[in-house]
Amino acid sequence: MTRLFEALRPFFTVRFLKFCAVGASGVLVNLGVLAALTAGGVRSSYASAWAIEISILSNFVINEWWTFGDRGEGSVLGRAVRFQLVSLIGGVLQWLVFLGGIVALLRLMEGPEAIELYFEGEGPFFQHYVQRLVRDPPDVGAGVYPAQLLGIAAATGWNYLANFYWTWRGRD
Repeated sequence: MTRLFEALRPFFTVRFLKFCAVGASGVLVNLGVLAALTAGGVRSSYASAWAIEISILSNFVINEWWTFGDRGEGSVLGRAVRFQLVSLIGGVLQWLVFLGGIVALLRLMEGPEAIELYFEGEGPFFQHYVQRLVRDPPDVGAGVYPAQLLGIAAATGWNYLANFYWTWRGRD
């Protein structure tokens, strides 16, 4: 139990609060890009992926300068690559939660029969379910924003610990 507490200790620091503040700015970037792209006619599944990547880039710059400016080994480029790798894993987690969230919202908004209609038809699992969600996500209107926020929340813990222990490793 002590080992687990030691691993989670970074959550109980001012640095974590800074990381969350940077994350909050990333949420604004993320949702702003999502809104701009969907308003421009980009499918929500693609817009979500782009919004995630653009917020990853802005978060790195602010975290490098403010949150972890006193920490880290190696080059800025090395940290940028590690941050990107950590964030891509977090981004995939966020995106999967987003896609699951819009399906859940479809069920909540229109009932279980809407799910059956949405996934109606035959075909291999990947083509029938996964490609369908990416190419033609269900329209849940403004529900894309809570789904995106849920995805962001799911990725926060992973992103912080991986960045604390790997991207900006060093003494605290």
